[in-house]
Amino acid sequence: MARPSLAALVAAFVLASAVGVACADTASVHIRHERTGAIDWSPCGNVECGNLPVPLDHADPGGRRITLALARLPAVKKPIGVLLTNPGGPGGSGVQLVHDAAGEFPQDVRDEFDIVSWDPRGLGPDEPVQCLDDLDPFYAVDRDPQTAAGVADNVKASRDFVDSCEQRSKDLLPYLATEQTVQDLDAIRTALGVQQISYLGFSYGTLIGAMYAEQYPTHLRAMVLDGVVDPARSYAQSAIDQADSFDASLDGFFAHCRSDHSCAFARGGNPVAAYNDLVATVRAEPVPGKVDGESRMLGPGELDIGVASALYLGADGYDTLATALAQTAAGDSTKMLELSDAYTGRQKGGHYTNETAVFYATSCLDAPSPGKVIAVQRLANRAERSAPHFGASTVWLGLPCTFWPLPPQGEVGAIHAPDAPPVLVVGGLHDPATPYQWAVSVSISMRTATLLTVDGTSHTSYARGNGCVDDTVDRYLIDLTVPPRGERCT
Repeated sequence: MARPSLAALVAAFVLASAVGVACADTASVHIRHERTGAIDWSPCGNVECGNLPVPLDHADPGGRRITLALARLPAVKKPIGVLLTNPGGPGGSGVQLVHDAAGEFPQDVRDEFDIVSWDPRGLGPDEPVQCLDDLDPFYAVDRDPQTAAGVADNVKASRDFVDSCEQRSKDLLPYLATEQTVQDLDAIRTALGVQQISYLGFSYGTLIGAMYAEQYPTHLRAMVLDGVVDPARSYAQSAIDQADSFDASLDGFFAHCRSDHSCAFARGGNPVAAYNDLVATVRAEPVPGKVDGESRMLGPGELDIGVASALYLGADGYDTLATALAQTAAGDSTKMLELSDAYTGRQKGGHYTNETAVFYATSCLDAPSPGKVIAVQRLANRAERSAPHFGASTVWLGLPCTFWPLPPQGEVGAIHAPDAPPVLVVGGLHDPATPYQWAVSVSISMRTATLLTVDGTSHTSYARGNGCVDDTVDRYLIDLTVPPRGERCT
């Protein structure tokens, strides 16, 4: 569940709870780090870049090493300290987030902190996770299969993907669980030469942060968790919660189109009926489009992802979604394919970034999946009854974990972090990807947490132009001023 850039959607994987995320046994793991040495920073566009070698297996610090790519935006003033941040995913690029931070993070935070992030293990050029180069067949499959043949198509697409991961990255796959990333985070702190960090995590980055707070509470000065993943939710409940949340977000879009005559989709008609008709049309016959001069066809898989891509931005994405749907209904799927491509990391010629590979390699290690195809099918039917538009696709997107070659390393369970400093949890009432109830649950289970409720529609809330949210988070990060319990931003 990576957080899209405000300037443009970057590769981000919605429906992340379809794969499931949970904490490792954080109470029993606390690995002592060797000093990894200072990081050499050099100019890199509008920021500074560096590299840090870390153990492939933090339980074997003298063994094989991999290199993490990092980026830093130095503070404008004398810094309070380091603000480490993670955009989510699993597999979101922290280096890109720091580049974006130069134009998007509030000025007060850029004045007072060195903003630092990293590309997670398996993403960068050193030891990348490699699976299929061409993911078109994987993303094109209809993830609401109505027949045995449709189920077989899903099984084949997932098996082909997983087999390629095992064949090309077998030696790397055991070391990509979130637990290893938590240890990477503390290795970065050590290499920066600071005793404490402030941390800002978005989406899946909140799981990294919560686990870090459990294991390294004395290494934290402050922590903000925005768009919270709840590790206490089971695989099944996470999938249903998230499908419900996306359906609710789509209902919000339908309500907008009914009330706003400027909506480009189903103007003056019934947007729900028009949407259902369009889904049926695309399922029966893919719709042509042309992206970057390449003629392609939009199938039901890309349609689901394209719609979710626009919903990530909440109300700010309604106009984009309406235009893409209207043009698809008129026989031109170009804009919808562009939305889907922004999510999946598809590039011209059918080449993809490896963020999909990192996403599954981490998620499938982190938590148990249903285990068998029939269990996935039953869960999909259950989710579809609750969320008719996104229920099935949310669950079927998690199918690769059923065939993953390694058993999960984590277990479902709440994180308490009783010794952490005050933690600020930010939850959006209408967040499509990380439901508000997850933020409520985490703010209760984490003993030192305070919840800031935001009446917003986007996935994550900070640095999106809401002055109340930005001011509250900035005061906390800079002055350590915790908002009153029950604080809300509209």
